[in-house]
Amino acid sequence: MAANHPQSQPPSIYDASVLWTAMGLFGLFLGTLLLAFGGGVFSAVEWLVEISHSGPNALSPETTDAVREAIGTWGWAGITVAAITLPLGNRTFRSKLAHVLRPIASRGEDDLLPPDRHGLSFFLGLFGVLVFAVLAHWLLRTYIEVGWLESEDGLSEWWSVATYLAGAVAAGAAAWSLRATRHSLLRYFYLVLAVGLFLGAMEEISWGQRLLGWGTPPALEAINFQGETTLHNVNFANNVIFEALFWGGALGLTGGLWRLTANLRGLSDRMRLVLPSLMLAPALLLIMVWRTGDLWESANIPRLFMDLFNSGPRGSEVPEALLGLCIVIYTFSNLKQARYLSRQATRMAAAASETLAKRQERPGGPPRGSHGATRGVRFRQVMRRWARPGMRLSATNWA
Repeated sequence: MAANHPQSQPPSIYDASVLWTAMGLFGLFLGTLLLAFGGGVFSAVEWLVEISHSGPNALSPETTDAVREAIGTWGWAGITVAAITLPLGNRTFRSKLAHVLRPIASRGEDDLLPPDRHGLSFFLGLFGVLVFAVLAHWLLRTYIEVGWLESEDGLSEWWSVATYLAGAVAAGAAAWSLRATRHSLLRYFYLVLAVGLFLGAMEEISWGQRLLGWGTPPALEAINFQGETTLHNVNFANNVIFEALFWGGALGLTGGLWRLTANLRGLSDRMRLVLPSLMLAPALLLIMVWRTGDLWESANIPRLFMDLFNSGPRGSEVPEALLGLCIVIYTFSNLKQARYLSRQATRMAAAASETLAKRQERPGGPPRGSHGATRGVRFRQVMRRWARPGMRLSATNWA
């Protein structure tokens, strides 16, 4: 008989104390250096520019201001990294954090979703997202003046409408599929997501205003910079959406990395139904590049390279197109998982009904306190974990 070897687990980045501590100390050193000695750092940069270019005053006033701003930005970025990573380097802090997250994130004996597979299909999907992101960036910024592509009723806008509506349908179907499982709270998450995506689709077409030709109410027209019946084009809301896209991309990347690193070690069904796949990474990264904002503009290295080659962001359609792709992949992937759990719950309910029917066919049934009754109690406990509250699995008599 062949010996059973325990499955080897990949190293966990979460337990790498030395890595977290090194990152934190480097960030603290860099931040302190740039913030405390910003003038000296600027003089060093200016000296490097002077020896690499001929002629006096190589730095223009605009470039000088940008360099000074970048020094401060990178300084605070180093302090931020230190504030996050130094606590993670402490074993006691990590233990307490893991204790808090374990009931939500760790895989339990009742979880049924299989681990993610990162094989050929995953890498093909990742490559497809990368190609889509590059093409969207190139097309929508290069042909920004082409009406059928980027106008209010152009292809890019109808792509957003179609993806939002498809995502709303998929999220609603996922909520419906989870009705017979123990993940009742997640049903409300998907319902809220479905409603939000539907509202987003209606906002994209101005609630049918341009299609039906009705006018904008004067009160809304006065604060809407496009003069339409929409809320996302109001100045305050537009700024909120701008920031939400950046931080949403950052959270999506963080969740994808978490899902990847915790995949084989055990991740609960609840978290698999919420966390996105890292397949979305190219689109999420490009959304963040486009929506970094003025605060971190000088620290946006990909954006600096884009500007260097005259390929920087133009317009606003690229992040929306990428968001639509992410929504479709996310919602349909989760719908697939929700349907899998629904099928498992249905099979378990059918098996419970069949077992109980056989028990009831016995003359008199097993006596109270017997081994059969004990197994019946255990069986009921397992089924109650999976069945939705109020779901009937059989006729009346459990005993």
